[in-house]
Amino acid sequence: MENKFGQKIKKIRKDRGLTQQEFAESLGYAHKSTINKIESGQEDMSYQKILVLLKEYMLDAKDLFDNSEKEIERIDELIEESKKLKHDSCIIYIHGLYGNSGESDFYSFYTNKYDVIGLDYKDGNPWEVKDKIIHEFSEISKRYKNVYVIANSIGAFYTYMYLSEFNIKKAFFISPLINMKEVIEGLMKQYNISSDALKTRKIINLDNGQTLSYDFYESLKEKDNWDIKTYVLYGEKDKLIDQKTIFNFISSHNSSLTIMKNGEHYFHTPGQLKFIKKWINDIL
Repeated sequence: MENKFGQKIKKIRKDRGLTQQEFAESLGYAHKSTINKIESGQEDMSYQKILVLLKEYMLDAKDLFDNSEKEIERIDELIEESKKLKHDSCIIYIHGLYGNSGESDFYSFYTNKYDVIGLDYKDGNPWEVKDKIIHEFSEISKRYKNVYVIANSIGAFYTYMYLSEFNIKKAFFISPLINMKEVIEGLMKQYNISSDALKTRKIINLDNGQTLSYDFYESLKEKDNWDIKTYVLYGEKDKLIDQKTIFNFISSHNSSLTIMKNGEHYFHTPGQLKFIKKWINDIL
């Protein structure tokens, strides 16, 4: 798109007395830098975001494209597609190990207010699924003004490590496997693998089918950028995640913690599922 488009975007924003950050948030962007790049012509605005812009500020496609038939035709197509969406807000569910996107059906009781969508990815090593998760999340979230996330177990790790740049309103972490560095070091100790050995070999395949990657392990030493309001649900009898790990996460992030008495890592009994439903309902 030509810089003329960016100038029109800037005029729309200024006419409404909005800062770049306020304008960015109204369109579902996380940072004002995106608006700055669009206004200066350094970056395009996706058609999905243009559709959000038209709806949010009651504009016509002709206000943006100078009667360009091709552009206006594409916007008309998107408007027709958007009519198939029930809501302008969605809940994206990110499953844990050995789970699947179909688990999102449990959260169908929210469909009166949100589109509920399970993120579709297959299990794999964390560094192998990263691009898939980011791509799928981007494709889903760009269609909505408001995005909420419910992530289970290792799905919570993928969320806070890979999706922090997205404009997520709130996140719900259930039994979050959040300290992957701790998990890897536990496996190294169990299999008597030193950090020097891992550094030398780069990739080590374990007897249990898991794989250790030196590059991935090193990446975990960097501080994550997660600052989204997060609600954590932890089972009192979770044998996979130490309470200290959970408390450390809560103390260093914009988070709050709920502990279910006698709860386990895998929430699956009728009573546990009822607890999850009430927990999220009370917050939303």
